Amino acid sequence: MSAGVGRFPGSTGPMAEQVRGWNWQATPVGSIDHWPSALRNAVNLILASPESMYVVWGDDLTFFFNDAYSPILGPRLEGALGAPLRQLWADAWDAVRAPIEAAFAGGSSRYENLPVSMSRQGVPEETWWTFSFSPIFLDDGSVGGAFCVTNEVTSIIVAQQRLAKENERLIALFDKSPMFMAFLNGPEHRVELANPGYERLVGNRHVLGKSIREALPEIVDQGFMPLLDEVYRTGKPYIGSEMVYDAPFPSDPSSARRLLDLVFQPVAGEDGSTAGVFVQGLDVTSHIELQRTMRQVEARNRQIIDSASDYAIVASDLQGNVTLWNAGAEHIFGWTEAEMLGQKVERIYTQEDIQADRLRHNQSVSIASGGVSGERWLARKSGGRFWASGAMTVLRDEDGAALGFVKVLGDRTEERRASDALAHSERRLGALVSASSQSLYAVTADWREMRQILATGPVAQDDSLPALSDWKERYVHPEDLGLLEQAIARALAQREPLALEHRSLLADGSVRWVQMRAVPLLDGNGEITEWFGTASDVTERRLAEDQLRELTLTLEERVQARSAELQVAEERLRQSQKMEAVGQLTGGLAHDFNNLLTAISVGLELLELRIDQRRYDDVGRYLEMAQSSASRATALTQRLLAFSRRQTLAPTPVVADALVRGMLDIISRTLGPSIAIATQLDSDPWSVLVDVPQMENALLNLCINARDAMPEGGPLIISAANVTLQGEAAAALDTPPGDYVRLAVKDAGTGMEAAVIEKVFEPFFTTKPIGQGTGLGLSMIYGFTRQSGGQVRIDSQVGQGTTVELYLPRFIGEAAANAVQETEQDAPATSTPSVGTILVVEDEAAIRALLSEVLGGAGYRVLEAPEGGQAVELLHSGQPIDLLITDVGLTGGLNGRQVADAGRQVRPGLPVLFITGYAASAAVGAGQLEEGMEVLTKPFTTAELERRARALLATAGSSH
Repeated sequence: MSAGVGRFPGSTGPMAEQVRGWNWQATPVGSIDHWPSALRNAVNLILASPESMYVVWGDDLTFFFNDAYSPILGPRLEGALGAPLRQLWADAWDAVRAPIEAAFAGGSSRYENLPVSMSRQGVPEETWWTFSFSPIFLDDGSVGGAFCVTNEVTSIIVAQQRLAKENERLIALFDKSPMFMAFLNGPEHRVELANPGYERLVGNRHVLGKSIREALPEIVDQGFMPLLDEVYRTGKPYIGSEMVYDAPFPSDPSSARRLLDLVFQPVAGEDGSTAGVFVQGLDVTSHIELQRTMRQVEARNRQIIDSASDYAIVASDLQGNVTLWNAGAEHIFGWTEAEMLGQKVERIYTQEDIQADRLRHNQSVSIASGGVSGERWLARKSGGRFWASGAMTVLRDEDGAALGFVKVLGDRTEERRASDALAHSERRLGALVSASSQSLYAVTADWREMRQILATGPVAQDDSLPALSDWKERYVHPEDLGLLEQAIARALAQREPLALEHRSLLADGSVRWVQMRAVPLLDGNGEITEWFGTASDVTERRLAEDQLRELTLTLEERVQARSAELQVAEERLRQSQKMEAVGQLTGGLAHDFNNLLTAISVGLELLELRIDQRRYDDVGRYLEMAQSSASRATALTQRLLAFSRRQTLAPTPVVADALVRGMLDIISRTLGPSIAIATQLDSDPWSVLVDVPQMENALLNLCINARDAMPEGGPLIISAANVTLQGEAAAALDTPPGDYVRLAVKDAGTGMEAAVIEKVFEPFFTTKPIGQGTGLGLSMIYGFTRQSGGQVRIDSQVGQGTTVELYLPRFIGEAAANAVQETEQDAPATSTPSVGTILVVEDEAAIRALLSEVLGGAGYRVLEAPEGGQAVELLHSGQPIDLLITDVGLTGGLNGRQVADAGRQVRPGLPVLFITGYAASAAVGAGQLEEGMEVLTKPFTTAELERRARALLATAGSSH
């Protein structure tokens, strides 16, 4: 292979880069491109090896080395590459000369732990090396250089030498050591050496030359043999602490059990294998007993310290870290010992003292003088403060060196408060002395004479102030003298302190209240020698108490007046909200009806114009436009009535699940294929009493709203379940307790925020774009449900969907098996002929005329009455009347129901058809109509009017 082919050297690393970039042309080996393959291979080999290696080449012994060898060179590293070995390692040449020459002669050699003197760091040192030399043969069989693998073992040799010296020292100390020692040789653990301590441990038995089993048979039962065998087998030492050894001492059996700290150390032989086990240890029996005693003493001392629960005892080291925290400290400060050990004792100081470095100051004073005492505020765990009284002393060792500090302190907060209160009282008494001759006082044992004590002076008798024998008359109100005498007599008899509040009449005629306190001073025999007392001015407190009583008496009247004001304010707020809602309702209603009326009026105008023009092609379209707008106005009116709960309902019993099943087909067609409809219906459903068309309309509206909330499609669940609401559940829904059917529609759509949910039942409120919703759907559902005795509940979360639940009262009775009934419009027409007389009662002239024209055109004889009074007169006349059609809300004194009742009094069984566009349920009593009475809701078609009239006349005819 040519010298220039491929990357050389093939390795990476600092030395490989140096070899590639070195100016070899200036060295005896010449250009790198002309190196022989043997040299290139050798250089590649050492540069790729993790072991320290080097190569010398040619007669000049040109030096090559790898990265692992670099640390050995030390300061010689720079310029070492390509240098002659004899110059580079001149100080170690004598040690490597022979093996290098042998390698160049074609021989190999290996040396272990060879000492070499060298000066790697410029200082002579002794080193030890394990290395080998091998010849590098050229293609012609001659030797071109030498390859060396080297490893410095200086640290190992030094450690071995140190160990040997240690062993020598240990052997010298063997016999004098306080420890017990023995050497057990071989796998049978034969005792070859034993120091006096070991002999004493085993009872001075003859053990040398014997196996351990033979010499000490008791250790077999005590479990030591497996440990010795394991150490001998693995060559790993064993360390045991406080191991129990029971030696048979017949002369003293009670002292046989010992506690030992043991080490079984393997001893290697010349071949490196384990030759025996060196046993060493210490008899710690007395030490363990001492520790046990010390623990007992410590526990007893700690018990004594903790028993002082009224005093905090806190110890800390010189750095201020807590080392002891007794139960009293926990009781006073609040921190447990676990929370405080290792923490800074400064934690108990106030922020002011921490900033003032109070702890360091106290420590310095304590070290200088031995201790410091005083009183100051300290901090509790709760953040509160307390007044502490205590002392800090220095803890010292045997040599007197300071180890730390101990603080003993007590909570003196109450005493401080009492002292402050006393000082405050003294100041007040001093003022009282100056203003009204009242002060601290001393009284004789029989209470005859009083001597004042200056408030600013010491509490002791002052002979400069005269004794007063008339002090009662001077300082006590005449009306309170009797109370004072009684109190004095009681105090003297019971030898107890006197406490009394009395009035004091001052020189200016004013009256002050004084709190008088006095305590007896007893002699050694328990006899009273003197009384000491104080007089405090409590006038302000008494006035405050009187004012409080007066305030209590008037508080109820003030509360009632305030409550009345709040009720008026609340009523004004409700009225304002009501007017705002009415404004919103009328505004939305006007908007929708203006649109509908525009379509009707414009359509009729165009219809009139085309008729005048005799253009009849577009007449049908304009009629359809007007009729469509009228139908929409009808639907809008029905929704408004439903919301106002004033619509005319025709409730019938129906089973909820039957109604849902009957509507699934129309719901599915209405919602489209993107909505997956599922049902959850009760297995034994209850019945409800509702207006079925309104119920169907409500369910369809809810499903359409759910579809609109899922523009991308999704699941829709319709469920009907029987529920019983009691207590809190009924109160939460604002419904009476009882049985209900819960009809629910659940979607997985966009959901609603809480602010939107609060407004969804308001008329004309909608979240849909303009033109896509009237905002009356949910308000209609709410009105219908509430008018049916139920309640509506909405549960919605943004992004998770909405559930609307209708709670309808359970109906006890039989219900129709199928709620989907044939509509009246689709019912087959009866063949009953249009004959008979009909009385039409309507206060709206236009409607009355239209009714008469329609019924007259159908072949009936029609009588008209504009108000209830005239209708009753016609009913009482002898004219034949076969059917009464009356509006419910008539002007005048009688409404439609009253007219019908009056008519049936004179014409029993008279068929009645009520027509209404408003509060029929209130005036007619919907749901409680008598037989032969029906309700027709405005607006209606002429066909519907004729059909209902024909049906009522046919029913009346068949019943006769």
